[in-house]
Order: sequence, then C-alpha cells, then structure tokens
Amino acid sequence: MYDAGMLSGLDKALIAALTLTLMVGMGASLTPADYRRALERPRAVLIGLLSQFGWVPFLAYLAVRGLGLEGTDALGLMLMACTSGGNASNMFSYFSRADLALSISMTAVSTLVSVVMMPVLLYVYAASFAQSEMQIPYFAVMGTLALMLAPIAAGMWIRRRSLDAAKRVERVGGLAGALLLVVLLITSVSDQLDLLISARDESLVACVFVVVSAMVLGYGLARLAGLGPRQRRAVSLETGVQNAPLAIAVILATFPEADQDALLKLPFLYAMTALCVGTVATLAYRRFPSA
Repeated sequence: MYDAGMLSGLDKALIAALTLTLMVGMGASLTPADYRRALERPRAVLIGLLSQFGWVPFLAYLAVRGLGLEGTDALGLMLMACTSGGNASNMFSYFSRADLALSISMTAVSTLVSVVMMPVLLYVYAASFAQSEMQIPYFAVMGTLALMLAPIAAGMWIRRRSLDAAKRVERVGGLAGALLLVVLLITSVSDQLDLLISARDESLVACVFVVVSAMVLGYGLARLAGLGPRQRRAVSLETGVQNAPLAIAVILATFPEADQDALLKLPFLYAMTALCVGTVATLAYRRFPSA
C-alpha cells in the first residue's frame, strides 16, 4: 500500500526550489520570437493545444472510470493530465528530430493557456470524484499557475539582457530538472516499486494507457490536419509528455499538507511512464524518419 509520508518538509522545500529553478531555466530558453512563430503558423500550434488539452484529460477520465481509481489517485492523475507541456517534451523532440521550434512554441503557448484551462478541466472532469473532505481549490490552482509565469518571465528577461547568461541559466535549469527527478526517485521509489514493476497495478495501467493513447491520438490528429512528419512527432510528444514539475508545484502550493503526499503518487508514476514511453517513441522516430 502507498505510504502517505512519502515526502518530508525538507523534501518538499527542495522540490519547490528545484521546480522554481527549472521554470527560470525554461524561460531562459524562450524568446518573444517563439510566440511570434506560434502566431505565424497557428494551425500547428492549435492542433497541439487541442490534442494536449483535449485528448489527455479525456483519456485520463476514461482511465479513472474504467479502472476504478478513486480519491487522491484519481485526482492526482487528472492533475497531471491537465497540465501543459514542459521541457521534457522539448528534449524528446530534439532527440527524435522532430520540429523543435514547434515543440517550444507549443510549450510556451500551453503554459500560458494552462492558467485558465487547467482549473476549467479539473472542474469538468475531476469535481465528480474528488473526495468530499478534499475540495479542489480551483482559484488557488489558477493563482499558482499565474505565479509560475513569473520565473518563466524572469528567464526570458535574462535571455533578453544576455544570451550567454541565459545559456548558463538554461543549463542550471536543466540540471535542476535532473536533480528533481533524482529527488523524486530517492524519496519515492521504495513506495512506488510495486507500481513500477507490476503491470497489473491499475495505477500503472492507467498511466501507460493515457501516455500511449495520447501520443497516438496526437500524432493521428496532426496527420489528419496535414502536418508534416517532423511536426507530427512534435505534436505527439507534446501531447503525451506532460509538465510533471508544474503539477507537483500546484499540489505543493494549493492543496492541504495532509493530502499532498498521496496526490504526488500518480504525477510521479505518470512522469516515469512518460519518460519510458517517450524514449521508445524517440527511438522509433529515429528509426523511421519519414513517419
């Protein structure tokens, strides 16, 4: 069974600090040109947004209902499914030779859009199965997401002032992301080992179902829309690989401390699943470059 004492106060403070650093690093990788590029080719970005905020929450809801997830497990999966894309999807796009500029543009736009869409999607999908004693703080979630734009803006400001400094900040942000993953592994793997090695566990099955289905449907929608192979890959990866640090930050900043450890279980498991599936997808895209 899951141990509700997964993270100590020090762990949570460290995760918050690493997440903040990661978001500044993410901002340092963005420029106003990324947003202008999105406006210049809105169709590709809109297809990505429709996939990300359309398919993923819907698939997560189907998984919750179909596999009988309840309480914090159900809400944790929905929280993860309703977030924007993040640096991990950009990394996979780079290694899979996808359209990296499109991936970055979708990440930049979806981060802004998530301020409104994440609370709305949580209200639509999660209100019916949230525990009565654990109400979803919709406005607090929106406020946290809005505040998370500040470190991104700070990173963009640094890039505008000095490209060299921005590159250093971006590297530090990437290191923070790697350290964040290590912290989550160290603090969580003993509790999550059964989930990671047992495909019969409904939580793991739910994460695999959502990640794989999201990538496939995102790719399919992009193909139907007439996007090229490199753009299809970017949309697929951006759809399936959600922003785990953002979901973690929302949980730590807005939910009662007594519920936080249990809520972190599914985002952690989803992130591990997306990492594995994204790696397989990257290898496949490199093997079949015309796909």
